[in-house]
Amino acid sequence: MSWEGAVERCVDEASCEQALREFFERKSQEGPCEPLPHVAERAAQFRWVERLIEMGAPDGRQRLILYVISRYLINVKQVSTEEALREVERFLENSCKNYGNCGRVYPRWIRQVLESVRSKKWPPWSLEKVKERDPQLYEVIVKVTGGPAGI
Repeated sequence: MSWEGAVERCVDEASCEQALREFFERKSQEGPCEPLPHVAERAAQFRWVERLIEMGAPDGRQRLILYVISRYLINVKQVSTEEALREVERFLENSCKNYGNCGRVYPRWIRQVLESVRSKKWPPWSLEKVKERDPQLYEVIVKVTGGPAGI
């Protein structure tokens, strides 16, 4: 049954409940929905952010969290605040492990950033925007991701 079919069958509370139950039962049997093309395309544009999280960074961790990573996790990947916090912590751990960049970044600050990003719906900076506004940070990204080919 399609969503439109479920809506058409909805004439009173009982018929709505039945139609919705059948609709969701059928959807659960079909498996997960395919991501919308524009969502998958947008995620592909930011593949380099996943690489940053995986590798960490020798410099610019807080700027990367503030302008790129938090915004990507919340508004492109659309993960929960808790999941985003875990991913940011993983980025920080990898920065320490791979580059010796182990200075403290307070979880409270990270959480504030994530909540602000979620409420204000700030999009992540694109590579072009990073290059324009913070060339030093762009160089860090290029170095970590293996150059423009790795981005």
